[in-house]
Formats: sequence, C-alpha cells, structure tokens
Amino acid sequence: MGACAAMLMGRDLWAPAGEGWRREALPLPDSGALQRMCELARNASTRELSVVYEPDSLSHQAVETPKVRRQVFASLARVRSEHPVVASEDIGWGIEPPEPGPGGSYSTQIHSEFAPGLVEVASACERSGRRVAAAWSAYTVASECLRLRGGPRAGAALILAGGYVAVAACGAKRSYTSWNGPMTEKDWRAFLAVAGETEIRQSHGPGQAGPGRRGIVVIAEGEPQQICPCWEELRASGRIEAVLGMEELAAAAGRMPAGHPANLAASFPRRLDLDRGLAAGALAFLLAAALLASLAVSDEGRMRRGMEASRARADGLEARLGALESNKRAMERLRREAPEPAGRALPSMHEALVALAAAIPETLTLTSLALRPGGEFELGAIAVAPGFDPDGTRQALLACGFRPSGGDGWSYDPAAGRLRVRGRFGGVHE
Repeated sequence: MGACAAMLMGRDLWAPAGEGWRREALPLPDSGALQRMCELARNASTRELSVVYEPDSLSHQAVETPKVRRQVFASLARVRSEHPVVASEDIGWGIEPPEPGPGGSYSTQIHSEFAPGLVEVASACERSGRRVAAAWSAYTVASECLRLRGGPRAGAALILAGGYVAVAACGAKRSYTSWNGPMTEKDWRAFLAVAGETEIRQSHGPGQAGPGRRGIVVIAEGEPQQICPCWEELRASGRIEAVLGMEELAAAAGRMPAGHPANLAASFPRRLDLDRGLAAGALAFLLAAALLASLAVSDEGRMRRGMEASRARADGLEARLGALESNKRAMERLRREAPEPAGRALPSMHEALVALAAAIPETLTLTSLALRPGGEFELGAIAVAPGFDPDGTRQALLACGFRPSGGDGWSYDPAAGRLRVRGRFGGVHE
C-alpha cells in the first residue's frame, strides 16, 4: 500500500515533517481541513497513497451481520434499508471484519460519512495524477496498531494528541469514543470511564494487572503525561502494554492493504487507466458520438432526462426516509432498553424517554444518549434533513424537562449539522 500522505482527526490535521509528523490546528468549517488535505495529497511523493480520515462527522455504528465479504454485506436488504450509505458512490464507508458474538452471531462496525467529503480529496488527487488507494478511520488504524504491537490480552487503544483524544475498544464489542478540542476535568473523567476506570481502581498494585483484564496500547503525540492528567493512574494499573508515536500510526496506515473491508475509499468508482493511443482513440470516438447525439436531440431525450432526474430525487427522498426510520427505531430501542439509575422509579425513566421522543423532530437523528444517576444527561444528534430549528428543539427539550447546563451545555455546529446537549433532567428526584 502507498505511504500515508496526511492524517485528519477531529479538527486537527497531521502532515509529514521530515522523519516525523507535525500537527496543524485548523479552524472550522471542515472545508478548510479538506482543502489542506487535498494539498498534501497532491504534493505526495508517491502516485498511490493512503490517508487517515476521521473528521467530526464520521460515524461508527455496531451492526449485526452474517460472516460475509464487504460486497455481500452491501447487497443485504436489511443493511441497505438501515444504512443507505452502502449504495452511495460519493460517500466514504467501510466495515471491520465480522467478529463472532454470543449465540453464534456475528457483528461488525460500519464507519461512514454523513455527507460527501473524502470524495473531494480523491478527485483532487486524480486531477494531479495521484490516487487515494486507501482511506482509513482512526479506529481501523488504531486496531491495526493494537494487532501489531499489543500482547495477547490487549483489547483497547488510546489516542492522546493535543487536540484529539479517543478510545478504541476492539474485539466482539467494538466501540469508538472521541473528544475534540481542549479537555475539561469532566471530559477526562468520562475518558477514564470509557477506558476502564473501574478496572484501574481494582488494580492489585502498581504495575500489576489483575487476571482477565484487557491491556492497552497508547498512541501519543509526544509525551503522554504532558497531554493526559490521569496518565500516572493509567500507568499504575499495569494495563499499558506499549506506547507508540504518531509515526507508528501513519506507518500502520501505509502498510494496510487496500482490499481491507474498512477502506473508506473503496466505495468510489475507480477510473480506468488507458495508454495514450487508446485514450486518444476513445476520446475521438466519444467526440463523434457526442456530435451525433447532439444532432439527434428530441423530445424523447428530454423526457428521458426528466425521468432520470425524477428517479434521482426519489432515491434521495428514499434515503432520507430511511434515515428518519432509523431515528424512529433508535428512539423506540432507547425507550425499551435504557437502563434505570439507582434510586430511580421506572415510571419516571419511562416518562423521560417518552418526553424526549416527542421533543426530537424528524429532521434530527439521535446518535447517543446517556442518562446518569442524579438526573444528569448527555445526548448527541445529527441533522439529517433541511429545516432543522435549533431554537424550537431547545424549547421542546426544556418543555419536557431536559434543561441544558450553562456554558457548553448546548452546542450546535451548523456546518457539520451536529448537536450536543449536556444538562439535567428536571423530572429526576435524587
């Protein structure tokens, strides 16, 4: 596989700098990061290259699936209904190899964009005579580092960078959680919880890991203790098996084969390379055919183009309906499966979920929801259709008892269409 030309994680871009990598903090919107990524890819020293592509808008969803190849996975009716992105040719997506789960079932994790972005980088490279042969999510490359450098008990990878922190859990129960920008004390507590804070506190002693506990591989930008204030606690747990740099992350991305099912760029049609003589002949033939076609333009041709445009609009509406159906199913699943905090009565939790379901508009898809003891909540969502009204949604949440906290309790990114709300549910009694 070609060398890694650039790594985009969150709002930061890493570019080659001699023998290492340097971080370039990029302001919003994401279009600035994509333009800079295009520049780095066009100036790469190799014709075929790879990139690490993990913008804010990339999603990671666990999916039950048979043990099948990527092409068969994309042809399954249930998958195409719940994840219409698999039928797109301008949105990057990929899946991890299916892993066995309980009861003989298999599961995978699908990584996908919400809107075209990677295709712009691929197109810019093609215009400069280069090709993005592979694009990997940060989860996929972190999993590869875990496979190459982790021991037999390693099951998680941590990414610690100045503007980006993430936890990648591998194995049958895959998950990927990331934080962008400066981390608060609350963020670090959440980071420790995801990384396995309870296991750390149950450590038998400094440098000694308890039996059956999963090891951790750390990928850090510089010294981990300068980024992570809880580094000493992590190291004392005895779970740290290796500490790698950004160079190892880029090297792992460059070594992975383009045929891996998690390749985000595999969803784009590949342009065929022809020799110059054949290309010139094909161009002359196309010009002649275009001239003849222009002379034969008729009402039938215009009607055909109108029908094609109508089909394209119908496909777009069908994809939007699929996203809204997915939102509805997610809300129903949350109402059925949301755990009740200690000290809470079940009817109040039920009422909270019913009220939240009524407050979420059809233009918004819920991506995450956490209800914690004491009434604290945190939810994330993405706008999937035009016409989303942030003020109306905020008033609806307030009306059903979900009160955002001050400061960063309400965060909506119009460019990415992402909404994140933290606060307290007024119906919870401690």
